[in-house]
Amino acid sequence: MTHKKKSYEAHEVIYKRMRKEGILTWGQKSRLYKTVVSLRPEIRRFFKDIFSRSWAPKQGRVIEFGCGTAPLLRDICKKGFTGVGIDVSPTAIAMAKEQSKGLDIKFMLGDVCNLDKKKLGLFDIVLDGMCLHCITDMKDRKAYFNNVFKILKDDGVFILLTMSGPLNRKRFIELYADQKIINKVIYLPFDYKGYKGSSTFNGKRYLPTRYMGHWKDILSELSHAGFKPQLIRYEANNREDVCGTLTVGALKK
Repeated sequence: MTHKKKSYEAHEVIYKRMRKEGILTWGQKSRLYKTVVSLRPEIRRFFKDIFSRSWAPKQGRVIEFGCGTAPLLRDICKKGFTGVGIDVSPTAIAMAKEQSKGLDIKFMLGDVCNLDKKKLGLFDIVLDGMCLHCITDMKDRKAYFNNVFKILKDDGVFILLTMSGPLNRKRFIELYADQKIINKVIYLPFDYKGYKGSSTFNGKRYLPTRYMGHWKDILSELSHAGFKPQLIRYEANNREDVCGTLTVGALKK
């Protein structure tokens, strides 16, 4: 029996394309961009605010779930933290290693919804730099939050950055007419076989790629998972955006 990959494992296809085109990070806007765009100004302000709070660790171990090529993790580790980056894409891990030379960061291939928690140990910070919205299956999301809780120290901080609803459906249709939105999940036309959750609409295969739950629903998920937000920022969609961005610094209850 052939093992079916989870939908978010399809990121490997994208990272292979990025590497071929010379794109260093997910946030790099184009090949013509001279500097890597890893942190938008509002995200930098959020991180500055997090680390200025008395409840935020000033040193220790940090792990990033879905690290990609790890621009966010590198930024934190430059403050004196030791880091671990985990991603499901082998190409992303290879690129992260290449870009992180000289920093105290280890990278590992793995699924954030299925971790060896004893092997990883405990962390002062668990960071999610835009990974959660890629997990569209509710059972996987529950496993994800459970893993965050189990590897975070009792006085540690969970930092979450995620796309969130409400969705600007009119703008979405203008930009992504080939995609579909069903039950808060965005489906992308995808010809590759062997992925869980794929569906066929009008004879064409689609893959679930983004969960666009309302930002209040995501905060509810956090609460049910045992976390208490200490700092919340929500950047609503505007005329040019299709969704908002939720950023949270949370402690264990």
